[in-house]
Amino acid sequence: MKLVETPEFSIEANPMFENVRVFAGSIGLRHHPETAFSPQMSVWSSKRERKSPEKWLGERLKDDGGKIVERKTVTFAGMTGEMSKIKDRLEDWETKEKRDWYRLRALLVSADGSTWYHATAMVSAPELVEIETDFERLLGSIRLKLEGDAVNEARAVAEAERAAVLERLKDNMEQVSAIRIQQSHEERRAANAAAAKAPLASIEERFDEALADAGLQDKREALRQIVMPTVAMVERNAANGDITGLSRIGGGPDLPANVDWPRDDNGLHLNYLAQINLADVPDRPEELPASGLISFFTGTDYTDWRVLYTPADATLTPHTVSEDAVDTAISASQMIVWDSDLKRFVPNGQAVDGLSVSTDEAGRMTFTRDGVPVRAFASEYEFSRSAQTLRFERSLSAPFGQPGENNNPKVYADLGIEDPSDFSIAIGDRFKIGDGPQHQMFGITGVRELSALQKMAAKHATQNGWSDISAPDGWFILVKLASGGEADFSFGDHGDYIFMVHRKDAARADFSRVYAFVESG
Repeated sequence: MKLVETPEFSIEANPMFENVRVFAGSIGLRHHPETAFSPQMSVWSSKRERKSPEKWLGERLKDDGGKIVERKTVTFAGMTGEMSKIKDRLEDWETKEKRDWYRLRALLVSADGSTWYHATAMVSAPELVEIETDFERLLGSIRLKLEGDAVNEARAVAEAERAAVLERLKDNMEQVSAIRIQQSHEERRAANAAAAKAPLASIEERFDEALADAGLQDKREALRQIVMPTVAMVERNAANGDITGLSRIGGGPDLPANVDWPRDDNGLHLNYLAQINLADVPDRPEELPASGLISFFTGTDYTDWRVLYTPADATLTPHTVSEDAVDTAISASQMIVWDSDLKRFVPNGQAVDGLSVSTDEAGRMTFTRDGVPVRAFASEYEFSRSAQTLRFERSLSAPFGQPGENNNPKVYADLGIEDPSDFSIAIGDRFKIGDGPQHQMFGITGVRELSALQKMAAKHATQNGWSDISAPDGWFILVKLASGGEADFSFGDHGDYIFMVHRKDAARADFSRVYAFVESG
């Protein structure tokens, strides 16, 4: 709490709640601790209004609401005016407690009519008599030091001083608020990091807790067959950039010395998302190489993607995302246009931000600045310089399902469970690690059944002529990357980026024919 006092007014600032109260020549009565029902009293002066005092006060009383229970003529300090009493109902927004509430208001007019003096008091019914007596005693103690033009001049000086003090207080409060926000962020980050590292109960213990949450203990054996083995991944801490081959999300990729940062058919560099060291993956329910690195990239509007596999014995070179990567991506996007005949982006002849663009025989563009090649990324959105290492844990996931014949998975319907969403949500809650984004491998995610996702992947395979993997049953979720966290990706409307692969390809370390999509909303 900060209090600034001057002869004409006082200002009370509370940085914690970011509020300021100004008492212009006032007396403030407060109970401690202060509540919504604490009495308050104040007096201030103003220039005269164009309306008559009676009409102005009548309109103000109407605007104030409540029931006018008294309105009388008064005289204080040689000034005549009116005093009113309004009864209303006040509710404390925290406790929801309600009380009868009275608002006392007085308007006095100086002898020359140039200045109006206002006074208000607000009090709950039990203290009305006491505060009303104090209110009239306060009005009776008024002694005018200045009159006429001198009053207006003094008020103008006071208002200028008050404005200056308020501006200083505002600046100070903004600084305090920024510090508090930063502290809160650091505390939350530390809490999330601790939760992400905390030990977990066994799979079966957490499963039983989820059953209890959903009230389905009597169906344990059947539901245990429905849930799918999954590997949870959560951000653990900031990655050490000097160590290559770590499982992490964000930052830049670790690539073999002979492998360039992948580009799309237009020549734009794909945005890097994450990499997983397969040696870190526990108890995998699907067949994958025992070791090696799989790296995930995305392109324009999530319509292009890439998954690279690097054998474990490869020598890796770390790559970083430059500070001007976003600006360069935006500038490059202003230099190209879609050619519907060629079905690719082509230069539009503009030069932006000192960039130049050239095109090879295959139509792939290369961007340079001052003769030096620069990476122009396919998307100006999917960047993260905050590389976070990943923790892997055995987990379970459950089909979500929706009430109703068409959306309720048959396995739930056969058990007589009308609304399986309670069970699916309970599984998600009990198998959550920390408060950060919940990335995963395998299992099921979202509200759609796995079979629906497999059909989407199979359709993609058919469209690309991959007849040997066009059967839906062979597809599984390779990785789900969630938005948020310290990496701070935001896929679509803060959704999940899901990569699927076919068992035939995964078993032989072929990730060239994956299917990916963003699920959000």
